[in-house]
Amino acid sequence: MKTKICELCKIEETTLYRVQIKKGKIWIFVCESCCNQSKNLPDYRYGGTWKGYRH
Repeated sequence: MKTKICELCKIEETTLYRVQIKKGKIWIFVCESCCNQSKNLPDYRYGGTWKGYRH
């Protein structure tokens, strides 16, 4: 099982969400908690889910 680190809170997770929280072309991977908090930002965009495991 692969993991990545959330770019906001630095916690290692097996599922991360690709989002934009600022204008521009910079995408970051964040955990579910940070993703939910980011949804309130005016420039929030969701770009997909990264999973470290396959079903």
